[in-house]
Formats: sequence, structure tokens, C-alpha cells
Amino acid sequence: MANTNTPTSNLEDLDDMILVERAVGGDFEAFTQIVGRYQDKAHRLAWSMMRDESEAQDVVQEAFLNIYRKLESFEGSSKLSSWIYRVVVNAALMRLRKRSRRKEVALDELSPSFDAQGHHEPIAQWRIRADEAAQNSELREQILAAIDELEPKYQAVFVLKEVEGLSLEEIAEMLDLSVPAVKSRLHRARLFLRTSLERYLS
Repeated sequence: MANTNTPTSNLEDLDDMILVERAVGGDFEAFTQIVGRYQDKAHRLAWSMMRDESEAQDVVQEAFLNIYRKLESFEGSSKLSSWIYRVVVNAALMRLRKRSRRKEVALDELSPSFDAQGHHEPIAQWRIRADEAAQNSELREQILAAIDELEPKYQAVFVLKEVEGLSLEEIAEMLDLSVPAVKSRLHRARLFLRTSLERYLS
């Protein structure tokens, strides 16, 4: 592969797709610019899911290695940022699934509630009350422990929505799901957490 590196100062203002094209063409500085542009958000996302600095760093490293290997397959049908964060989430999910100490809860067995129009009913403002009560370190530990009990596929949606503040549409694009599927997983995650934390939030 020919050395076509471009000075970093000339890359900072380039569009993502141009950087991708240059990186695929062998310009490693272009790929370095992509990493620099998105690594902070990627790390925060990884840490939100792993809650362990060492594992978060490993996730980010694995993710960007995969991104470098697969960059040629990026077609631009979605934003580069969404594609990168999807790779990060997938890397985190793989690690979460390998945690032998994880106790997976069969959330599919929890029955969702629906209103007269067939929409999911909200979960009784548990999140607001939990945020207010989170000043209590003991309760905060219970909340984190409850989140850790979620199956990875539910935990990912919950973290992306409630911690990272992404929209349902962004989460759907990132996880390659439909918006209704994201809503369903989010509802089941909230239902489980509301049940698990009921005695602390009452």
C-alpha cells in the first residue's frame, strides 16, 4: 500500500467521507484523524456499558481495530459516527456476554402494559425519582447493580437512551433495530428496573 499520508493540519476540516476514502486508500493520518474525532465519545459509551476503565479501554481498542479492518465496507448509508458507535456497542456487548458472573434475567417473561391505543404505558416516573434519590450512595449502588442484571441487549438500549441521551431513532440506527423494537426493549428494561428498585423508590 503506497504511503499517501497527508499532514494532520490539512485533515482537520475534511468531511468524514473524504477521510474514509483517504484512509481506505492508505492514508493512515486520515484514519488517525477519524480516531481523534470520535474516540472520546466512543470511550464514554464503552465506559457507560462496562463501568470499568480497563475494560472500556479494551473495548475502544478492539472497536477501532475492527473499524480499521472494515473501513472499506463503510458505504455511507448512515453517518460515520453511528457506524463507529455501533461497532463500539457490539464490542462491549461481546464482553458483557462473556462475563461469567453475569446473571441474565429473562425479561421476555415480563409482561408489558399497554394503554387503550396499544402503546406502552410509562413506568411510573421511576427514573425521575431515581435521579433525585441517587444522591444517596447506597441507592446509587443498587441502581447500578440492577442495571448490571439486565441482559446485554436490554442494557445496551437502556444505557444509550438514559445515560447517553440518544434518541430512539439514533439507537435504532446504531443497533440495526426498528424503532418499535428499541421501544420494546427500553420498556422491558425500565419495567425490570422499576420492579427491582421498588422498595428503594417507594
